[in-house]
Amino acid sequence: MRKNLRILILIFMRNKLIISTFLVFALTFSAAVGQDFTETKLANANISLKPEVSFYPNPAIEFLIVEVSADQLKDAKFEMHSIIGNEMKIEPEKVAEGRFKIKVKDFAPGYYFLVVKDDKTHFSNAYKFLKN
Repeated sequence: MRKNLRILILIFMRNKLIISTFLVFALTFSAAVGQDFTETKLANANISLKPEVSFYPNPAIEFLIVEVSADQLKDAKFEMHSIIGNEMKIEPEKVAEGRFKIKVKDFAPGYYFLVVKDDKTHFSNAYKFLKN
């Protein structure tokens, strides 16, 4: 039993050393090149970042405003589902670039899931909100 514990500790310490070494290397490389790794530079390197999606008010009464990062989600589509999984019919209205208004006034009070999808970037995520 003690031997197994020693082996686990050694493996943990080895992995910790590898991670620490990687972080030191990454920071050294960044300082040496004189660059900081911002989202713009990561995007230019073809590394995909998770798109930002926000919505308000929560809880909603008459409508829900959804804001998506327009530079990352070019063709955002929306689905609405009740807490038990029934799909609700919605007609999102584009208010501005990356901003949509969804009418929820006629929905019964309760929790709903808003699904945001983009086929081009293969993004799909569900967000829970409360309708009063």
